[in-house]
Amino acid sequence: MNKSEIRKAVNKAVFEFAESLGYMVEDDGFGGRVTFIKPEAKTIDDSIEYSRSQQSTCTLNWASKATKADETKIEKFIENIVKIIK
Repeated sequence: MNKSEIRKAVNKAVFEFAESLGYMVEDDGFGGRVTFIKPEAKTIDDSIEYSRSQQSTCTLNWASKATKADETKIEKFIENIVKIIK
């Protein structure tokens, strides 16, 4: 696999994992970042931003504990899937 194929495979796996945690994947339309947000979220503050190119996540400091815990799960998943695919 070349770098582009690896990146696409990792991103696809991350999107599927986030969906398995109950998140919807919302694309910003520019191709760089997507937002993971649960349908029952009351504000955008309880969302997780994912960078496709850096394959990393980010949440706000004041996001709920549950959202931060899910971000940690996704980060660990990213670490594991990158090791497997590469």
